[in-house]
Amino acid sequence: MSYRMSRSRVFGALGAAGLLALPACSSGTHPPAAVTTSAPAASAGTTSPAAPVTSVRIGRFTQEFATPLPADQAQAKIIEGWREAQILWSKSLIAWRLVPGVTGYVTGVARTHLLGAISYGKQNDAVPAGADRMFMTSVTSVAPTAATITTCDDGSRFAEVNPKTGTVNQAFATPADHQYLYETWHMVPVGGHWAIGSFTLATLPAAAARHCQP
Repeated sequence: MSYRMSRSRVFGALGAAGLLALPACSSGTHPPAAVTTSAPAASAGTTSPAAPVTSVRIGRFTQEFATPLPADQAQAKIIEGWREAQILWSKSLIAWRLVPGVTGYVTGVARTHLLGAISYGKQNDAVPAGADRMFMTSVTSVAPTAATITTCDDGSRFAEVNPKTGTVNQAFATPADHQYLYETWHMVPVGGHWAIGSFTLATLPAAAARHCQP
């Protein structure tokens, strides 16, 4: 895995991942996520100036999904399960424990990574803050028992803070070559919806990460 296990996903716990994260809240506190949709101006990494952005704010952290749901209903359900998993993952990082519902959306190896990220956060008094933007997201394969999602991840505005003081931890600042990642999420059906089973990521200089750079 990578430097911070997906900005929101697993922090630097496993040393080389890259993807979802949550805000600074005290342990055991779960403020409701505020979901908004807007049409931002064109920016680096976007494919259309009018592409709607769905933002989910939890505490000091905002998760942005910049790619609209696909018209295909089967693919849309896969993306919806992935988005829910990202939100519950982040909530667990904020709470420093598995929150209700997360085990239904994060399973297998991915859950092991999540537990590692939670442990990392507790040991370092760190939770996600700032913003993380997923863009160029698509379902690349679908089968009855498995599906694959690929996405670019913009963590240029991501930060880690001490939840007790709100202070940004500069020691864990994201290196420039890890700010834009290419991620592959392996999904599996669980209880009538799709859940994350595992994931991989690519950072520069890997070829897969190059098309995600601004």
